[in-house]
Amino acid sequence: MTDPLIRREYQQLTLKRFAASLVLNALINTAIAVLLTTIKFGQGFQNNLIISQCIGFSIYGANMAVIPLFGRTKRASAQVAIIIAAVLLGAFAGTVLGSLAVGMRPAALFGERLSFFTQLALLGILFGLLVSYVFISLEKISEERLQRIEMEKAAMEAELRLVQSQMEPHFLFNTLANVRSLIDSDPRKAGEMLETFVAFLRTSLRTSRERTVPLVQEMDVVKSYLDLFTMRMGARLRYKIDLPDALRNVRIPPLLIQPLVENAIKHGLEKSVEGGEVVIEVERADGKIRIQVADSGVGIRETMGGSGIGLENVRRRLAIMYGDAGRLVIEENEPSGVKATVEIRDAS
Repeated sequence: MTDPLIRREYQQLTLKRFAASLVLNALINTAIAVLLTTIKFGQGFQNNLIISQCIGFSIYGANMAVIPLFGRTKRASAQVAIIIAAVLLGAFAGTVLGSLAVGMRPAALFGERLSFFTQLALLGILFGLLVSYVFISLEKISEERLQRIEMEKAAMEAELRLVQSQMEPHFLFNTLANVRSLIDSDPRKAGEMLETFVAFLRTSLRTSRERTVPLVQEMDVVKSYLDLFTMRMGARLRYKIDLPDALRNVRIPPLLIQPLVENAIKHGLEKSVEGGEVVIEVERADGKIRIQVADSGVGIRETMGGSGIGLENVRRRLAIMYGDAGRLVIEENEPSGVKATVEIRDAS
């Protein structure tokens, strides 16, 4: 689990599960203190609450310590023995801590207060066995849930690879067609473009099989791609990339921005006699990373209006990677052209 997004999600899930188990344990301990006070056991609710919390959390800690052994043991008898040993150890330690916390002298615990101490320990063992069974069952359910999440992630990874593999021929074949047309019309310029194309391939193929890449690496691919079209379109194509230093290492799926640039050129600037400019800007705002590709071309009315294989693949990849936390917005640019904005959650 080396991918930062998956690792962060796993850590957050584990932390939430741990916090929930602590709260549940505290509530169960409080309920036990209320029950003991109701049946007139002990020296009032406050003392019962302190002792119950000490015993409960001691048993909880003992259970957490032996869970790895529990998971590696398949025999039911060995699992029961592990639970009983953890409860006995936790109940004894918790009874001692609780008794001391309410002001009982250490010598009295095993002297004149031995009977009370023994009753507390037995109650701790009784309730501890019940609570331990509940917690270990919940732990096993949580582990199964984590395994299910990992299986779902693996399936999503496979689908992401499939979508990504469908994207690569889409822009590679278009670029090869551009190189071929330039070879026919201007051999010298074709040689220069071929060198740029090789640099583009070297940059893009190095990252195309990664799950995520730094934004700076994605922008290197985009720049190489734009350089190819600048050689083809000449002065009709201008571009600007604004990537703040603080966002250079933000990770995104590879080849996510290139289809948007391709769409801007193919459906916006190439259809315009004057050509135009592509401006790529990255910013962090409202807990999101926004990557905007704006062109000054013919606009949405003259293009496909946000449909097409390239844009659909971008949307699909965002849905696989980020769910509702990732989206692609296509809108009119002012005074002309189209603005495509990718929004993803800020994982920093």
